[in-house]
Amino acid sequence: MNPETNLHDDFGPILDGISIPDTVVLPPEVVMLLPWMSLAELKVVIAAVARLMQVGGAEPITLSEFEIMTGLDRKSVLDGIERAVKRGLLISYSIGRDAQEQEIVVFDVYPRFQKQQGGQE
Repeated sequence: MNPETNLHDDFGPILDGISIPDTVVLPPEVVMLLPWMSLAELKVVIAAVARLMQVGGAEPITLSEFEIMTGLDRKSVLDGIERAVKRGLLISYSIGRDAQEQEIVVFDVYPRFQKQQGGQE
């Protein structure tokens, strides 16, 4: 990173280039859908894929984690998730209730093999 970068300004860090990975981790379906995806939808999908690809990171993501990972506010995260779920890219599921009896919902990538195992959808 450029040492002159102020990490607190709105533009964010300036890099000296990017590392080229040995493999591509962005699913080709996402690239194909780019013309129709909103920025919020793209950000939440990339965040979910990045989480899935982390070592030991195959954990579902909470709304708060999406906010941190994407830099979006909660409304934008919810809008992006709604579009990604409708498009078949993400799934949501309940993992219980908190102390105030609010439902705890988490989100994850919806892999193609999962769709096929479940039969007709």
